[in-house]
Amino acid sequence: MKEWWSALGTRERLMLGGGALLLVPLLLWALAWQPLASGAHQLETEVAAQREALQWMRSAAAELQQLRGSGAQVSAGMGGRSLLAVVDQSARAAGLGNGLKRIEPDSATAVRVRLEGVAFDAVVTWLDELSRQFGVLATLVTVERAVGSAQVNVRLTLQSPES
Repeated sequence: MKEWWSALGTRERLMLGGGALLLVPLLLWALAWQPLASGAHQLETEVAAQREALQWMRSAAAELQQLRGSGAQVSAGMGGRSLLAVVDQSARAAGLGNGLKRIEPDSATAVRVRLEGVAFDAVVTWLDELSRQFGVLATLVTVERAVGSAQVNVRLTLQSPES
């Protein structure tokens, strides 16, 4: 390497030395500073998004506490009717009667329900209504897309509040 450097002319040595002086800072910027600055910017963006999510969660938690305290409680009881009757009546009222294939007791306070070829949104709305009006909760839910349609098949276990 020394021989090669010695064989170069003065002008060539100056050009190579100047190029090396320019190349070293450029490499330091490209290989060290730029990736660090880019990573720091990405982390700042993620932190801002996380802070926004945290703020939303805090406001949702405060709203939940307020709803719990304001009497938006689940109305207790099913008016003397059995869970089986409540589930059957409410499913038919929610427009799920055609898809209702089976309702069978699972225990003294639970029933198993099978729905086929029903709209997912209708099922979710029905479950929300059961929870709000009667305190009935879904403890086990299996949802499968129905073959060749935009509907679903649902198997679920519903638990009454008197458990």
